Amino acid sequence: MQVIEKIFESLEKFLDVFFGKQIEFFEKLLLKAFKYRYEEPVSGIVAIFSTPERILQAAKKAKEKGYTGFDCFTPFPVHGLEHAMGHDRSKLPYLTFFAGLTGLLVAIFIQYNTHENLITYTITHLIDAYPNLNSYPLNYGGKPTFSWPAMIPICFELTVLFGGLGTVAGLFMLSRMPKPSRIPVHEAITDDKFALWIPSNSI
Repeated sequence: MQVIEKIFESLEKFLDVFFGKQIEFFEKLLLKAFKYRYEEPVSGIVAIFSTPERILQAAKKAKEKGYTGFDCFTPFPVHGLEHAMGHDRSKLPYLTFFAGLTGLLVAIFIQYNTHENLITYTITHLIDAYPNLNSYPLNYGGKPTFSWPAMIPICFELTVLFGGLGTVAGLFMLSRMPKPSRIPVHEAITDDKFALWIPSNSI
């Protein structure tokens, strides 16, 4: 029994190290690509404001004074706040584009494969769906088996599906959502107050 427990403990340690390195690499890649990632306001200074104009001015002043890593919390979107904080335009649309492009290519491939048998029966005979897919190339009145106009609805649907899911997944990873245990900087920031937080390690 103790031997089995030791084996599981060593396996658990190995998996923690292995997946920990993958997650750390992916987080560094996201941080490098997007330049911004939500950070929990654990320690630092918080300033509370009553109007969006004041939070805009405070963000500009904090940026001018050279503070880094600071964040603003508002009950509704404040136009121009991200520019006042010094952030560039969000790169999330690029992720949406490549996710949608992936969906388009997947849609083209599965439909083209259905009609033209790119993946042969000899390779996929163990998968139940593929014997049926390999039976599809039927000739109706001399029409081509690969007719791209008929593919447009499926291509559109998978482009939207992959693009939407990729955007949501990217947004959740960047903002570290969902997290029920998130620390609120002030109780009124979801009501009528605006907060600016400067971390203690800000330069």
